[in-house]
Amino acid sequence: MVDLVRELRPHLRAGRWLLVAVVGCTLLGAPLEMLGVGLLLPMLGFLGGTPEKKQELLEGEWLRWIPTLLPDQGHTVYFAVFCGLIVGALILKGTVIYVGARLNALLTSRVGHNLRSALYRRLMGAPLPVFDEHKAGHISAVFTMETVRTLNAMDYVLGFAQRATIALFFVVGIIWISWQVAVALVVMLVVMSVVTGWIHRRLKSMGGERSTLYQQLGSVLMEAFAGVRVVRATHSQEEVTRRFEKLSRDIGGAERRATRLVGGLQPIVEILGVTGAMGMLVGAYHFLIVPGILPATELMYVGFLLIRLLPLASQLQGFTGQLAYNLAGVREVQKWLRIEEYPARPFGRVPFTEIRQGLVFDAVSFRYPNGTVALDGVSFRVGAGRTVALVGASGSGKSTLASLLIRLRQPTGGMIRVDDVDYWEFDPAAWHRGLGVVEQEAFLFHESVRDNIRMGVPEATEEALDRAVKTACLDDVMRALPAGLETVVGERGTMLSGGQRQRLAIARALVRDPKLLILDEATSALDNVSERQVQAALDAAREGRTTVVIAHRLSTIRTADSIVVLEKGKVVQEGTWESLSEQPGHFQRLLAAARDGHLQEALG
Repeated sequence: MVDLVRELRPHLRAGRWLLVAVVGCTLLGAPLEMLGVGLLLPMLGFLGGTPEKKQELLEGEWLRWIPTLLPDQGHTVYFAVFCGLIVGALILKGTVIYVGARLNALLTSRVGHNLRSALYRRLMGAPLPVFDEHKAGHISAVFTMETVRTLNAMDYVLGFAQRATIALFFVVGIIWISWQVAVALVVMLVVMSVVTGWIHRRLKSMGGERSTLYQQLGSVLMEAFAGVRVVRATHSQEEVTRRFEKLSRDIGGAERRATRLVGGLQPIVEILGVTGAMGMLVGAYHFLIVPGILPATELMYVGFLLIRLLPLASQLQGFTGQLAYNLAGVREVQKWLRIEEYPARPFGRVPFTEIRQGLVFDAVSFRYPNGTVALDGVSFRVGAGRTVALVGASGSGKSTLASLLIRLRQPTGGMIRVDDVDYWEFDPAAWHRGLGVVEQEAFLFHESVRDNIRMGVPEATEEALDRAVKTACLDDVMRALPAGLETVVGERGTMLSGGQRQRLAIARALVRDPKLLILDEATSALDNVSERQVQAALDAAREGRTTVVIAHRLSTIRTADSIVVLEKGKVVQEGTWESLSEQPGHFQRLLAAARDGHLQEALG
């Protein structure tokens, strides 16, 4: 529990005063509970005592203020005062508990937001391999389930602290009356802890199993819905459904087993507690009352305190069981909150406004975390306002170079310079504001066409938006859509054709008026007519811009100022279309393998 509080401490800062108030209510509730019990005990003695005993109680240290405040009153009045004080203590305790519950709900809400926000920010800044190695369903389960279990664990900690505080008061009361009974109580609690320890360990293990199953279920759901076209095209609905139903049954079985353990925990504790308490009272009667060591009335007080203490002991065991079950969620959240941040080397703050001289790749290397070498000492130059085409088979390193330029990955060797400045030193917002990126598969959000085009540049004017739409040959598509620019494109742009999605992505790249344009097979999804239109638009868009083109189509790279041929992460040739097509080497072999004006077979 201490580890839990320590781990959540950064996320409690925004609600630290709420936490103080909740803890304050918890601590205040304990003495109020004891006040009610403290008044009940003398009231029992008052009811069963002789007039002399009643007078002795009224003149005692704790109750002498009553006859002082109300002199010359009968015992009936004093008894009514007892009852009124008990009711008042219960009302006050109930008010404190209610206020504490309201504050705790507010605290839980705030901590939940802080946790989700911290997780989201950490994941948005995580290295790409994190997303390559984990399924989307796994990650979403952390937000939807594990944060809830973490908040539940926090509630159980606070509930445990509240009841433990009250129980402590009762234990102190028992010690005050008889240390011998208190020793027997400690022995009984140790025995109960040993018996219930196995259940707690099993619940902890089941909590981890539940986390794994829910992560798998989330992955299956996301894959099934995202790939619903493939599922239906291959008629594999039953196969996917069986996979879902098996996980659903496994989750149900795990939860039933956990429920049986949690449900059996309280009766076991209660039986052990009552048995132990009765044994303690029998022993106290035999060894303390009969020899006259302890007055009978005080044994009655001890019995009453034990009766009040046993439900608390049962609740404490229940809280520890639930806490053990939910700690798996806490550990999962902790794991994701500790993910390393990207980049390891911080970005600089140099402003990026234009490219005056050019872009230089100086012995750039990149190695993936698994040891695979993607780039090995790549060097070439792109003059300002010029276009370079990167050509090579699949796995040659073309897209890796693009991801380095976008700064999705960091070079493991060498340097990329813009006007003699290490590109890593440019301010990240300014750098990405100056990039226009069109990838092979256009990713669109479930938003309007307008929102998708203005992604990252919400301040873009209507004039800039219209210009980008026309340049990308998207204006005819807009006229055909039911709501024009306000048309929602659907999940991943499913309301548009592949070519329309690609042109929308081109418009998104152009609306930011980029200084560096990166086209990663930007026309691969277009038909021949659209390709000619968009290629002409891209040729116009490249005017005055430094452009890096990755493409399979000859029509895309023929007009490039220079062509860099990559093979297995190294530059094997460099030159213009004319010079390379006349030189024996890799590029000539690619041309020989090209068919129908495409490099598909040659480049993979």
